[in-house]
Amino acid sequence: MIPEPFGFSHIVIAWTVLALIPPAIWRWGRDFSGRLGGQPGGPRIAASWGWFLMELPALAVLPGMYLTWGGRQVVGNVLVGLWAAHYVHRTLLWPWLVPRRSRSMPVATCAAGFVFNIVNGLLMGWFLTRLADYPEDWLGDGRFVVGAAAMLSGAALNIWADYHLATLRKGSPGRSVMPCAGAFRLVSCPNLAGEILEWTGFALMSWSLPGLSFAIWTAANLVPRALWRRNWYRKQFDDYPGSRRALVPGLL
Repeated sequence: MIPEPFGFSHIVIAWTVLALIPPAIWRWGRDFSGRLGGQPGGPRIAASWGWFLMELPALAVLPGMYLTWGGRQVVGNVLVGLWAAHYVHRTLLWPWLVPRRSRSMPVATCAAGFVFNIVNGLLMGWFLTRLADYPEDWLGDGRFVVGAAAMLSGAALNIWADYHLATLRKGSPGRSVMPCAGAFRLVSCPNLAGEILEWTGFALMSWSLPGLSFAIWTAANLVPRALWRRNWYRKQFDDYPGSRRALVPGLL
């Protein structure tokens, strides 16, 4: 890979520093996902449409830049293909397959996610179309292989856990559910753990500053959410295992 220009690197670093804000807000304030820590004020939007609009830039910006600006490296094709596969599911399938008739999302949350996905897509798109120059044997490099295994494993865990939760909620409408099957026996939020693992793997595969930035942002948003959710389970269900961690067995 060719060196990143001074200005671009500092833009990405400055953007990454902003990832410290969500944990601070969640640590001293409320769970602004709106599910566990109270309902934020302001206008709201149907959850399905909120998810769709929030994730749409991620599906459009990076693939659009890559196709428009002529990114044609084999490694770039793989990275953009995996990125697109994730966001096709998140944008076009997940919001509509999971029943959300009684739920809504704060417009502010939707808008924040929309802006985040634009910036993140622009940074990764600029890197892949203007800076990346992977060697021919990068697909066999240990960083790419380990990263690919982590990304695919994380995606599988995330999808399984999300749909398992959705199935439980569908079977108990209007009631709180306590998942106990599979990876839920080990941690409270395997879906969030899977997504963190997924984008950590992508950062390894791309071996890039924007990829690392996205992984840090993902953890900064999802670790507090997982801690909130574990605490909610403990308060909601008297028989919830007190030793069960939020994301990593025995650690976190």
